[in-house]
Amino acid sequence: MNEEGYGIALDIGTSGLRAQAIDLSTGKLISTAITLRHPLPGANIMDHLHFAVEIGIETAHAVVIDAVNRIIKALDINLNKVELLAASGNPTQLSIFQGIEIRDLAYWGKHALERYGVKPPTRDATIIEAGKLGISVKDKAKVYIPPSVKHEIGADALAMLYEAKIFEKRENAFVTDFGTNAEMALCYNGEIYTGSAAAGPAIEGQRIEKGMLASPGAISDVNVSTLGWRNYVLNNELIACEGDVVVPSTGKVLEQGEMHGKALGVTGTGVIAIISIGIDLGLITLPKVNAVDRKIHLQDGIYVTEKDVKEAGKALGAFRAGYFTLAEEAGVLQDDVNVAYMAGASGFYVDAFKSLNVGQIPRCCETIYQVGNTSLALARDIVLKPELIDFLQDMAKQIRGKHIMFPESQVFMQVYPLELAYWEEGMPLWQYEQWLKKYNYQGFPRKAKNPKVYKIFKRDIPDLGEKGLKIIKDIGVLLIGEFTGCNACRSCEVECPEGAITVKEIDGTGKILVRSDLCLGVACLRCERVCPQKVFRYKELLHEKFK
Repeated sequence: MNEEGYGIALDIGTSGLRAQAIDLSTGKLISTAITLRHPLPGANIMDHLHFAVEIGIETAHAVVIDAVNRIIKALDINLNKVELLAASGNPTQLSIFQGIEIRDLAYWGKHALERYGVKPPTRDATIIEAGKLGISVKDKAKVYIPPSVKHEIGADALAMLYEAKIFEKRENAFVTDFGTNAEMALCYNGEIYTGSAAAGPAIEGQRIEKGMLASPGAISDVNVSTLGWRNYVLNNELIACEGDVVVPSTGKVLEQGEMHGKALGVTGTGVIAIISIGIDLGLITLPKVNAVDRKIHLQDGIYVTEKDVKEAGKALGAFRAGYFTLAEEAGVLQDDVNVAYMAGASGFYVDAFKSLNVGQIPRCCETIYQVGNTSLALARDIVLKPELIDFLQDMAKQIRGKHIMFPESQVFMQVYPLELAYWEEGMPLWQYEQWLKKYNYQGFPRKAKNPKVYKIFKRDIPDLGEKGLKIIKDIGVLLIGEFTGCNACRSCEVECPEGAITVKEIDGTGKILVRSDLCLGVACLRCERVCPQKVFRYKELLHEKFK
């Protein structure tokens, strides 16, 4: 019998939640649970902020806590014996988790905050009772929440720095958590400069036509073989295994692999692999895919379109512009930084050599470490060593003075449009470099000759525990709306790219049911635009009932 009870580590990410149960008496992992979506509508931070501001932080908090309760229930432990929890994530997700003021993250500038009467919270390290948050464990169980660095870079950024042991090694390195909001750091001569780039959901397989998160059935990588293109698909243990060899222009299967017939979609890392290989082999000439149907075919009917390439290019461009910005603002040459740490699921499953090839990490990096999900790892470390929260608070204070706001940086505002021109218009790199010289910026860094890559683990979550992995597919709530004039034509249901909408006709009137976790939020609104009666109002839908 466990006398000391259990601890729970939570990673509240923009694309989904992850949780692990830990036996406090032995320190061993018991189980792991993940979701394939976030419970709030949308695939990025701005969508979640819009929901929290438009509908209210209380409702957004309730939806997220409902998801937290479902994921910890899936851990298959006695929740009455949970003594403590630790939650890591970016400031937006942790603020919604706590149910605290969030408008300062949505509104820009001091005057806007004053106009709306917003008083930003400190977002320092916090310990709060689980009962006050509504978490379904003992009311007195303690919840540890690490501090944020600045309003758009939070505990997940501290996690990548802490887990990479940057303070111990004092290397000259770039450290990046690859997600929809990419937390980035330049560590140089003992100083740490941080920034955050809104890379977008494509980096994790969202907003890609056949895309999905890194989960079983996802094509996570592609390599060229003697016959064609070899697919690699994540199995039920989240390990990449050989899939089929196909002809990329048609999808014809030339050789079946052990994951034949098991691919459900493609992750962002898979798209990056396709872009890297496609450009090298001439199948992609930006921004075009040189195939009859303008698609690159993978196994089991999965494919990548020209639109997907552009969407992923926006994310890759944000990374490269971010590195330029950190280096220029710090007065450092990228050539003097030779180590890269890649955190997050995307940073783990991607082929690091392909990342170098497309600019996802600076090409000057000679040593590359792929360290997995550092946000969940930090939460797990806090569960096992709660006093770590004080060290993290000191760490955050130390970094705050050297944080660079990319939207306020002239460097980023000049370099990122060059990235968009490269990815979306096919501007050649030589012309890109000419513009850098005009701006009086450093040019592209040299290309490392023989970079070394270290991937210690087989998956981004190294240990799943003795009870293994549980995947929760349905994690949202139902948004229920009725619009005057709706005749239940179902145009919105057919148009929805995620299958989030169901229309029911009751007494000649349409009732709209929308699954929040599938809905793409205000970045989509195809449901509203396609309505022939022009009565669908997404904002009004959000103000309707929840179930």
